[in-house]
This record gives sequence, C-alpha cells and structure tokens, in this order.
Amino acid sequence: MSDSRRRRWGTLLFGLAWGGALWLGLRVGCTAFDTNPEHLTGLLGLAYMAAWGPFFALSRLAPVGKAARFALCTFSIASTFAVLEVPALLRIIDYRTVFTTPTPPWQRSGNRPDPDLIYVRQGHQRTRFRYDGAELYGLRGAKPWQRYNCELALDANGFRNPTDADSTDVVVVGDSFVEGLHVEAPELMTARLAEKLGQTVTNLGRTGYGPQQERNVLVRHGLNLGPKTCVWAFYEGNDLQDLHEFDANQKNLKWILDDRRSSSFYSRCFVRNSLGFAVRNWLRPEPTRPAASYAGRFTDRAGKDVEIYFSTGIQHGAGGPELPRGGSDELKRVRAILAEAHELCAARGIELVVAFIPAKFRVYQDLCRFAADSPCRDWPIDDLPDVMARTVAAISPEIGYVDLSGPLRAAARSGGLVYLPDDTHWSAEGHEVAAQAIAGRLAGRPSPRDAVESRRGLTQR
Repeated sequence: MSDSRRRRWGTLLFGLAWGGALWLGLRVGCTAFDTNPEHLTGLLGLAYMAAWGPFFALSRLAPVGKAARFALCTFSIASTFAVLEVPALLRIIDYRTVFTTPTPPWQRSGNRPDPDLIYVRQGHQRTRFRYDGAELYGLRGAKPWQRYNCELALDANGFRNPTDADSTDVVVVGDSFVEGLHVEAPELMTARLAEKLGQTVTNLGRTGYGPQQERNVLVRHGLNLGPKTCVWAFYEGNDLQDLHEFDANQKNLKWILDDRRSSSFYSRCFVRNSLGFAVRNWLRPEPTRPAASYAGRFTDRAGKDVEIYFSTGIQHGAGGPELPRGGSDELKRVRAILAEAHELCAARGIELVVAFIPAKFRVYQDLCRFAADSPCRDWPIDDLPDVMARTVAAISPEIGYVDLSGPLRAAARSGGLVYLPDDTHWSAEGHEVAAQAIAGRLAGRPSPRDAVESRRGLTQR
C-alpha cells in the first residue's frame, strides 16, 4: 500500500475515531447535565472546539491558514447569533415567549414582583395571549381542541377590566377562572354578570393567585371601590395547594423582588431560550402518558362525540391535602382567611359571597365514557363542596354561598361543553352558566349595607 493511501486511511480512521469520541462525549454530557441551558451552552462550546481537532491535526495547511479558517467559521456563527440577539437586546422580542420558556410569573414580560402579591401585572397593557390547552401537557397523541388566542386588556391596576373604576357595585376576586384568559373579554363571567344584574362588576381575578393573595387583593383594591358585594371564587383544583406555594415564595421574597433577573438581556436572549427549548423537548423531555387513557368520550348537544382530556383528577399540582380534604390543615387556613375577609367586608357593609368552582373532573366524570384500562375510572371525588358550605356557614350566616357544581353539571348533562375539552378552565358557556348562577344568588337579596339603611328608614318613620 502506497504512502498516500495509508495516509488517507489513517486520516479517515482518525476522523472517525475522533468523531465517535466527540459523539460519545456529547451523549454522556447530555445525559449527565441537568435541564439548565447554561450547562448545555458550555458543553456545545467545548464540542465545537473539539470538532476542530482533526482539522488542526491532519490538515496540510500552514498554521496561519488553519487559524484563518477557524476564525472565519467562528465569526460566521457568532454573527448569525448576534443578528438573532439584536431584537432581544432592543426589547423587540422576548424569546421566553417565543420558546414558551417556563418562567416564574414575576419574571414574565408585562409582570413585576410585589411583596404582598408575589407578582402583579403592569397596568394599561394590551396584548394577546396564545395558549395550547393545559390538559395536553404530558399526554402523548392528544388532539388539541383549538389554539387559544385572546386579547388581554388591563386597567390601571393590571386587572382585566375594560375601563378604570373609582367605584363599583360588585367585585369578584379569584384566580385564572375569574381572569379567564381563554375567552374574550365580553364572554367573561364578570362581564356576563354585569349584564344580568344591570350593575357594575369589577374583575379582580389574576392567574396563579391563591387565598392569601386574594385576601390582599381585596384589601388593596376591592374595599377601596366601595362595592355592595364581594364574590370570592374558590377553585378546588389548586387553591389549597396555592397556600403552600405562597408560603414558599414568601421565604424567597428577597430573591423574587430582585427584578434585575426578569429585565436582563440574558433572560430574554435567543441562545438561552432556544437551548432550553431543545433540552425540554429533545434532550431531556418529561415522560409522557398515552392520551387515550386520559380521554373521556362525551356526546355534545349536536350528538357529536368529543374527547375531553383529564391529565389530573380533582387536584392539580402537588402539595395539597389528600382526599377527602374536609379536615385538612389547608381548609382550616382557608376558613381563617375567609373569616378575616368577612370581618373586613362587614365593617364596610359589604356582603361576602363565596362561589365554589369545581374541577372539570367533578362535573364530567359520570358523563364521559372511558376506556376499560383508563385510570380516570378509579379517580376519587370527595365532598368538598358540601364541606365548604358548612365551613362558610360556620364562619357567619351572613356569608352567601354558591356551589357552581350543580349548575355546571346540569349544563353538561344536557350536552354543554362548559369546560374546555383540552384545558382545565371554563369555556364561554361555562362563564355564562357561572354568571347566571351567581346572578341568581345576588339578585333580590339586599346587601348588609342595604339592610342597615332599610332598618334606619323604618326607625325614622
């Protein structure tokens, strides 16, 4: 074999060995590192440098030629990334949104940290939120119902109201069910409630809030509006868990209030967020479950079968009490919070009404047909709506209570899709049903303030 041929074979074998070692190193590195994109950045940087090894070792070019080619290639790659980073640097694009990077709410665009509420939305924003159904997360082969694309227009305090208000007849505090980011503003429960009552209704709901934050919203915003009624929406799916999340966030408040993280270029940049996307979706994806096992077939009013997904049962997330939850420490804490809210409202002649929002599974479990091997068939349901009614009554008979389970279930029994098939939240029909039920509770019943004024009138006569 000639020297040139031996040299070519040697070069080929060396390149293959080097490439194999580099591939093995990347694979081991990707398996060992966590989901931190910074670690992947370093690993790819090392891999890039290592990939030039065979070129520097085997090329017949002069050292100056090798260095020039390395510099030109590196400059081209760096220039490409620089062009992609300019929009983030100028705050034109936030790549956290583009790549749906999991981000704490206080670090998201349009939000800012707050010592009492953990995070608030900046006032007078107008933007559009785009969602895929939350029930699709972790399910393999699920079919999206639709892509949710709704406008979010905020008042001066960062709540979803069309105009700023100095006073109102009704305030509604709650979480994502009240803020309602999956439906347009005219379809919101609060908007429909205002129409039915012929009164002003102010939406003080915010996604991600729990009982402690809702109490603080009432104190900071709700009471100052001088309402006759305060509707407190309690969602069984995660409000009890949110108690613990708020406690944990309070312990990290100093770190949360440091908003340099959320406003930094690094948090918005292309490299960090694109690599995080690659880690979550390709390198270290979360384990998935077969969608067919977590889908129930439901027949709607038109006689059409609809797949309704249930990625979880009654409870959403971790950290909450086990079912049944009637005697849990979390429910006792909620009772104390509601008792405090009642005292604050009663001192100002405001009626407090608690609206119980059931989880989707409570409404649809018996109305869906599940596969024989579906775990949904064995998921438990407790009696929390009745326990909550007794809890509220024990605080004071002056507190109103509306269990939305019955009205929502009645609409579902007639073929209504009151919850979104691929998400945990209400559809526009669900908002309508909830507004109708709450309006029926409020209409014709005098608030504590009206009752006092009525008694004064009778006395003066």
